Amino acid sequence: MGELEEKETPPTETTAAQQESLEEPKETDKMLDKKEDCKEKTPSPQTSKPSSPNAAKKSSPVEERKIDVAELEKPKSGNGEEIIDIPAENGTKPDGGDDKKISKEEREVKPKKIPIGGLKLPGFFMKNKPKAEGDGAEGELLEKEKEDEKDKEANGDAATGSGKDEQKSRPGLGERLRNLFTRKPSAEKEKKQLVNGDADAKSEATAEATPGDDASDAPTKRGLLNAIKLPIANKLRKNKNDDDVELGLGKAGLASMETLDDSLKDQDTVDRAPVKTNGTEELKGELKDEKLAAEEKIAAAEEEQNRPVSLLTRLRGYKCSVDDALIVFGILLFVLLLAVIGFVLTHESLTSPPLREGRYIMAVTGCGPVEGVKEDGAFAFRGIPYAKPPVDRLRWKPAELIDDINMCWNDTLQTHNSSVVCTQRLGNGTTVGDEDCLYLDVVTPHVRYSNPLPVVVLIGAESLAGPSPGILRPSARYSRSHDVIFVRPNFRLGVFGFLALDALTKEAHPPTSGNYGLTDIIAVLNWIKLNIVHFGGDPKSVTLLGHRAGATLVTLLVNSQKVKGLYTRAWATSGSAILPGKPLSESSKLNDQLMATLECADVQCLREASSERLWAATPDTWLHFPVDLPQPQEANASGSRHEWLVLDGDVVFEHPSDTWKREQSNDEPMLVIGATAHEAHTEKLRELHTNWTRDEVRAYLENSQIGAMGLTEEVIEKYNASSYASLVAIISDIRSVCPLLTIARQQPKVPFYVVTQGEGADQLATVDADVQAILGRYEPHTVEQRRYVSAMQQLFYYYVSHGTVQSFDKDRRVINVGQDAQPEEDYSPCNYWISKDIVPRYARVD
Repeated sequence: MGELEEKETPPTETTAAQQESLEEPKETDKMLDKKEDCKEKTPSPQTSKPSSPNAAKKSSPVEERKIDVAELEKPKSGNGEEIIDIPAENGTKPDGGDDKKISKEEREVKPKKIPIGGLKLPGFFMKNKPKAEGDGAEGELLEKEKEDEKDKEANGDAATGSGKDEQKSRPGLGERLRNLFTRKPSAEKEKKQLVNGDADAKSEATAEATPGDDASDAPTKRGLLNAIKLPIANKLRKNKNDDDVELGLGKAGLASMETLDDSLKDQDTVDRAPVKTNGTEELKGELKDEKLAAEEKIAAAEEEQNRPVSLLTRLRGYKCSVDDALIVFGILLFVLLLAVIGFVLTHESLTSPPLREGRYIMAVTGCGPVEGVKEDGAFAFRGIPYAKPPVDRLRWKPAELIDDINMCWNDTLQTHNSSVVCTQRLGNGTTVGDEDCLYLDVVTPHVRYSNPLPVVVLIGAESLAGPSPGILRPSARYSRSHDVIFVRPNFRLGVFGFLALDALTKEAHPPTSGNYGLTDIIAVLNWIKLNIVHFGGDPKSVTLLGHRAGATLVTLLVNSQKVKGLYTRAWATSGSAILPGKPLSESSKLNDQLMATLECADVQCLREASSERLWAATPDTWLHFPVDLPQPQEANASGSRHEWLVLDGDVVFEHPSDTWKREQSNDEPMLVIGATAHEAHTEKLRELHTNWTRDEVRAYLENSQIGAMGLTEEVIEKYNASSYASLVAIISDIRSVCPLLTIARQQPKVPFYVVTQGEGADQLATVDADVQAILGRYEPHTVEQRRYVSAMQQLFYYYVSHGTVQSFDKDRRVINVGQDAQPEEDYSPCNYWISKDIVPRYARVD
């Protein structure tokens, strides 16, 4: 910068304004107190106004140099830069009256050392020293920030333990679980670092800010800077990087300390201001108090953590977040699932016998153990004998349960395959089966003694001569899905099951004959009462499900005193409305034709005849009954037609209608009667015409009893008879639907349903539609058909489990089962046929 010529300035010429400019700490303190209210703005040294009133006056070159050095060593007011109070070189306070003469050598000013790359703003330079080698203020401030954060965490933990409000929200359970596997230092190490860091930082600040023992010695440079920085830093917010830059803690700051140190060597350019302590004594006391307060806080936090906290207090202080709730819910759900699985497995293992080879299971009967096989998730026992074989002397005898140990079996009876059916006549005229046929099948989802399941007894036959069981076969899949046990028995058919003869009546005691097939079903119900508990069934919940001829037997059995207490409820679908009404003597005379054909005079001859001879001797009129439109010849032959069932005086005492009139049923219906809208459909009738038109339907009606009565046009108009479906509906109403409705009307609490949901090209509700849906063999192809299957199953299985029929209303007793079950007041076509005396006169007879 060169040398400057200046004159000695006597001490007496120092004005008050100059003395005020020398007392820099006071002015800088004022400027820094205003920092919080001003924006971040750095005016250039050229535009800064002097702080003294005489700054505007023209000064000497020496005074100008003094001002330049002072401006270099201190920030301008309001800019937030670091202010440095530079003492004399020897550390003594300069005296205003002791100014020495400045020599030519002393006026020489050495050039400032500026680090390469340190220039950022005019008058500001980058610090080129590492943070560890700085003046200590920056490190101390950072350590104080860490100390404050740790104090906040300690205070937060203590507040949580004591149940008070927290300043910092506690981390959620999800975050704590994620941090569970994060490697952290031990608690003792953290505590030690916290204490040591706090002590070191405060001791360093105290040591730097404290002057020497000699009161005359000025504080060191490092202590002065800290003494200035710490009070300022305590007043400023620490979470903004801009403040750190203004304090010199960022990348940009004042000139490096090397430059300032070099400038101190040149005393000619330094204004000699009185040295002040700048509050170091007060700072020392404050730091000591803060250190003690921090130590007390740490001790209090540690004591608070070690203090036992009650569970209620911890629960009150715990704040549950959404993540916490989801995690806790997932854990509880998983534990509950494990508990349920364990309970089921343990329960099954304790109540169910073990499987042999993974598929065979054993159950117990009154005549010995039987072994079933696993099938479609359920267990099937097929071919269990329930009565003595009805052969030889037991032919045409009531069924008898096995009560002789010689007729039982040794070891375990394997019931893996289906047993032979009872001898019967098929639709094509052939005979199949065997007389030794009193066996039954059991399909159960569980073999256990706890939680017994309802029992459904399947009684199916297309006619009382066969075939049987027809479509009514148990479903293993539906046994498992609906938790029911299916029992399907074989029973005698044709002449072996329903032959009533005087010769047979005379040798029996009490005197009776016929209805042997009914005694077989009664024996089945007795067997169920004794043995079904060993298969997981409930003997107090037994439902009889009869289909077609089986429904006729069920309708008759519910009126017999022989089955009281052996069943709970009954369901009869598409049965016959013509029930036995002829006395035994009259029926026996009509059956004498069979003995004449066999050329037998006594019972011994009948028992020696083979089954083939007996079937051959059976008249065709006993085997088939027309299911077509009523014919004129039927009008006068209704009294002479053959009926398999008779009033035998043992099982059936009177006509069921007389029983219904005399006895009123209880609140729960003991019987449900149903039919399908097109059950008269046969392939033979369908193939008479390729396409049934209105004219063809009219011609077919004219050739029947309807045409003979002159009702053709009325019927065509009523049914809109222009297709095959309408013709089948007419036949079904006359033969089955309306006669069954007349029976249901005799019992006010008996529900009656009609299936109208069709399938196939002609949209027919065939005779097997309801049973197929109940047993899961109906194949739906449309949404309406799927809804129909669901509605039909809901009706039946709810009745099996609860004894009531949904959708049944006493005022609207007819349930129309289409895609849904809808109650209706009545089935309107039946009133027309009843008024014309066609129903029940021409009802179907099994």
